[in-house]
Amino acid sequence: MSLDKPVPGTETTPSGERLVVLAVKDLEIVFHTRKGSVQAVDGVSYDLRHRETLAIVGESGCGKSVSALSVLRLIPTPPGEITKGSVIFEGEDLTLVSDKRIRDIRGNRISMIFQEPMTSLNPMMTIGDQVAEPFRRHNGLSRKDAMVRAEEMLDMVRMPDATNWLRRYPHEMSGGMRQRVMIAIALACSPSVLIADEPTTALDVTIQAQVLEVIRDLQTRLGTAVIMITHDLGVVAETADRVIVMYAGRQVEIADVDELFGRPMHPYTVGLMKAVPRIDAISNTVGAPERLEEIPGVVPALADLPAGCAFADRCPRVQDVCRSHKPELEEKRSGHWVACWSEEKQ
Repeated sequence: MSLDKPVPGTETTPSGERLVVLAVKDLEIVFHTRKGSVQAVDGVSYDLRHRETLAIVGESGCGKSVSALSVLRLIPTPPGEITKGSVIFEGEDLTLVSDKRIRDIRGNRISMIFQEPMTSLNPMMTIGDQVAEPFRRHNGLSRKDAMVRAEEMLDMVRMPDATNWLRRYPHEMSGGMRQRVMIAIALACSPSVLIADEPTTALDVTIQAQVLEVIRDLQTRLGTAVIMITHDLGVVAETADRVIVMYAGRQVEIADVDELFGRPMHPYTVGLMKAVPRIDAISNTVGAPERLEEIPGVVPALADLPAGCAFADRCPRVQDVCRSHKPELEEKRSGHWVACWSEEKQ
């Protein structure tokens, strides 16, 4: 398939809406430990549309990476187990398909950029062989033809002197260059879905911007839908179309990116927003800038979650019902879903 050709059958419906390419429904994931079972993901549901960037945000340990890894069945089993839910892709439930079938899909129809490229790339293989591997595995190309395509991919991710880097090894590269290699590998077979797990972690801001620009450019050229996993709200504001906010394994808010930043409704989302430095607030402040607000307390242990809302002990709007009953996601405004008992408006 041409690298510039959109994936067939994933354009729009007759009404003009973008088609859903991936549907996650009521996903629950449990890790079985010596101290008991821990529910890492609790009832996560979302649709990913053609050419859309869906951001999943939250603090470390909230379940965002685990939920994404489960799409490609990359949760180690044991101790992990998908206990409920479905992941529908191209008419198949990926939680039920055979191991051979999921291997055919990984890196081909759905790809993933892992969080740390230094540990994801094979230190014993050249960059060329690693970028060429998807072409050989999924497209059946010879090594010679696959290396030609590998060089094309390195050029596409704006790798300087791509021909020279084909014969080099990961340890010879900077973090930003290794991340470009990961992007080249992930997009080699023009996947319908790209999962980017913290793709800008440990990169300086200049390289972060370059990496995000590469992903956006290739998304436009290939028609790929992107799941962007991050804790950086700046990355969310710059790249996302819609946002899922997660806390302690559950979705607490879902909205379009402009709606979420303009009118956050869940107290956890509001707390995250207030903890982000804003240049406009600093420039308009007379005298010393105000201290950033912090969310009090800590995230509860997943093995010892309260009976009600997991955010109750840290919430400025807590009510009695919050401590006894879990709130369900409700559509408070058009396309804006919130799991909160409070009716306070922001």
